[in-house]
Amino acid sequence: MKKAALYVRVSTGHQIDKDSLPHQRKELKNYCKHVLHLDNLEIFEDAGRSGKNTDRPAFQRMMNKIESDEISHVIVYKIDRISRNLVDFSLMYDKFREHRVTFISLNEQFDTSSAIGEAVLKIILVFAELERKLTSERVTDIMLDRASAGLWNGANMPLGYHWDEETKFPSPDEIERKTVELIFNMYDECHSSTIITRYLNDNGIRTKRNGEWTTKTVADIIRNPFYKGTYRYNYRNSPHGKIRPEEEWIVREDNHPAIISKEQWARCNIAMDKNATGKNLPGFEPMKKHIHIFGGICTCGECGSNMHAGKDDKRADGFWPSQYRCASRARKTVCSAKPASDVRIGPFIFKYIVNFLSAYSKRNTLLDVKELENILLDGKEFKNVAYISSSTLNEIFNLLKGRSYNVAYQATSTIKSNHESSSLLDKKRTEVEKYTRALDRLKKAYLFDDDSMSEEEYLSTKRDLEVNLIAAKNKIAELEDDIFNASIDESAFISSASSFILTQKLKSGEVNFKELMLTIDNKVLKDFIRAIVDDIVILKSMPSVITFKNGLVHEFIYKE
Repeated sequence: MKKAALYVRVSTGHQIDKDSLPHQRKELKNYCKHVLHLDNLEIFEDAGRSGKNTDRPAFQRMMNKIESDEISHVIVYKIDRISRNLVDFSLMYDKFREHRVTFISLNEQFDTSSAIGEAVLKIILVFAELERKLTSERVTDIMLDRASAGLWNGANMPLGYHWDEETKFPSPDEIERKTVELIFNMYDECHSSTIITRYLNDNGIRTKRNGEWTTKTVADIIRNPFYKGTYRYNYRNSPHGKIRPEEEWIVREDNHPAIISKEQWARCNIAMDKNATGKNLPGFEPMKKHIHIFGGICTCGECGSNMHAGKDDKRADGFWPSQYRCASRARKTVCSAKPASDVRIGPFIFKYIVNFLSAYSKRNTLLDVKELENILLDGKEFKNVAYISSSTLNEIFNLLKGRSYNVAYQATSTIKSNHESSSLLDKKRTEVEKYTRALDRLKKAYLFDDDSMSEEEYLSTKRDLEVNLIAAKNKIAELEDDIFNASIDESAFISSASSFILTQKLKSGEVNFKELMLTIDNKVLKDFIRAIVDDIVILKSMPSVITFKNGLVHEFIYKE
């Protein structure tokens, strides 16, 4: 059977007045006994509790029983005993109606089981709604005024920022900002939130609340103008609601320290706009991506992590190099490695390749490893290199001289097989010349010497020679695809005007990395490097070890 709930409350200062707990209990019990004729009662008592909110133990216990349909009536001495906040009262009464609970206030003389009592309560609720709206308007006006003055109105702290108690506003976090910079730098290059999401999750980089990334959270970062120093308020009806008309926004430029430049923020958002609306339209041309020539093949010499690529500062002459940073720094782990730039890496790598080609062309006259080292380190790009490791020099020297014995660093099977292929190729070319001459002599003998052979003998011999000639030519074609990679066969690169120019410059020894970047399609340069270089270890912003695709490992020791 349901029971009547008698709710009584006093604050500390009212313990001895007429609204005291004993007085309330007595009046409520008498009302239930003589007016309502109810004897199944339960008293809920909050002593020394304020009525400004509903955070009261007895009140919460009573509401739980109402939701369990154990209560038929709620009876109070005065309305302010159960709530001094009309908004809270309105919400509470909605719960009463939902569970068919009659509400009675002795002092205000109304009972919601009667028509007049219900009417009085509705009047109270009208004023409660008015209070809600007026309060909301006052709060909104205050918040808009604060935002117009550039003051923080409270919200989830953006990734890359922490609360600054002194300024009372978010301030850049030196650790988290690296993740924000990484996201913008990657999007500047790849224009894909999917690629960035995969990279962040694969490398253990977490969100502000230690969650996994989604394409939505990546896009939210890129779309947020807060990162360029712009404070935008009143943008939506609610945190995830509809966007308000632009004239209702409050926007303050340069309001706080930025993490991303305005130019980069604009580039990324233009690219995202095109991805979202234009990629399926006729005539749409994707934005030209910045090519990171050494992207994806650089390893940190300090900790062994991969190095991610981003844009360096653009120069006045149009030269726009890339910069490579240790990924472990973005994962908030300790690594002291400084970033490396195309400005130093590019000239070093390309000049070294030119020198290597020069050494290859002089392989038959090379006397010793010292002469080889002088050739490889010829140029101002290597002024800080003390020497090349002895294992590297011995390996290169023996490889160039066609020897694979007594080598400090053993060559890989790929290098050995390529060198063997080169020798076999020379042999097969000799065979082609031999069979070609034999066919020529056979034809002359048959045509001009009447007694030399019959027609049947001629055709049979001719067929055998042609079979051998075709077999030798086929073998040559097969071997040419497997020749020593470092020789850089010109046929592998003449696929466009840019690759042809690059090949000619490398062959002639005339190479200027900056000039190459400004005059040659950077994708050709990237493809060229990826075709012959497997990995570059960066130490103190310079190449320390270069591993070529053919397995050769070139190690450089720098001056102290």
